[in-house]
Amino acid sequence: MNAIKGKSYFSTVEILFMASMIGLDFAYGLVVGPLLTATGVLEIIRIDMIVPIMMLLVTRLVVDRFGTLIVYEFVWVTLAILARPGAMGLPGFFKFLPALGYGLILDACMSSVRRPLYLRLIIAGVIGGVVNQFSMLGIRILFGMPWSTAVQALLGINILTTVIINLLAVQLTVLVWRGIERTGWVSRLRSWRTS
Repeated sequence: MNAIKGKSYFSTVEILFMASMIGLDFAYGLVVGPLLTATGVLEIIRIDMIVPIMMLLVTRLVVDRFGTLIVYEFVWVTLAILARPGAMGLPGFFKFLPALGYGLILDACMSSVRRPLYLRLIIAGVIGGVVNQFSMLGIRILFGMPWSTAVQALLGINILTTVIINLLAVQLTVLVWRGIERTGWVSRLRSWRTS
């Protein structure tokens, strides 16, 4: 509707903020992922995902409209394809399926409940994360990935670790959001939408 009236869906300031968060998320993954992979910790639990999930949720709280996380995931996966073609184990542009699916799931969860904040983040972060695990399994089975049988066997453990990581990410999001929600820059960023 806004695009029809001559206004874009996202303001320039919102796009710049989203680009900054995506850039930070991507840089974090390039630095922290290999360090934790070398330690072997990621074979047990994906603790490297706490900060990226927090960044996703904070981005959606600041730019609070449906589609924010779909765009976020689209840009992120585009960078991932260019930087690490073997990432996610899916061929070429099929990597977009899980990323856009995750963005859609998170956006839908964030839009389903507005208040209270903690419930909203639990629904998006934890329930959205669990739904994403099932969708990832479905995509792997659809593509006939050889390890999809092993993933099915370990699905319970995978779901448990996803819940733990996403709960930690939600806690971190609450701390970060309470620190920034009333700051001048968040207010100014949101005021650009109405001007």
